[in-house]
Amino acid sequence: MSAPTGAFYRAAGMSFLRYANVSADLLRNVLKEPFKTKAQNRQVIVYRSSPYVDGKQGKQTVIDIKTGMPTKPQAPSTSS
Repeated sequence: MSAPTGAFYRAAGMSFLRYANVSADLLRNVLKEPFKTKAQNRQVIVYRSSPYVDGKQGKQTVIDIKTGMPTKPQAPSTSS
């Protein structure tokens, strides 16, 4: 019997993006502190939008993707 061809995530009926997200969630769940907290903080996704009128940038709006609510812009993290 030959090995199955193609990606195993396709055989499970999911896209690569969904597979990667599930894998990342599982990995974050098994981490121990303080690594778990750091990984969860990096998980935050925001959408930034700025209207342009007459070539001038307006006030920036930052929206948290999970809640759909505006948030305060966060300073970039310098720790690695």
